[in-house]
Amino acid sequence: MPSDAALSRPAGVVWARVEHGFHLASGAGDFLGYVDRQADGVFVAFDMRSQPVGRFGDLVSAMQVVSMGADAAARRSEAARA
Repeated sequence: MPSDAALSRPAGVVWARVEHGFHLASGAGDFLGYVDRQADGVFVAFDMRSQPVGRFGDLVSAMQVVSMGADAAARRSEAARA
């Protein structure tokens, strides 16, 4: 059975734990965003421009939002090329 972290990302999104509480997302060699755990235990998700996109009580939820934002950006890019 896949882990919660594996379920939280679409195909092609890779997560790296840089240090405790700090996780980076990339896809196809591009930076997609990151999640940073705050001192109060809240996980803050940031997009590829380092803009906060939400605060979450758990890491998996924060990762899902960053991953979904990456998917939306990819779809917009594909539509613009069509």
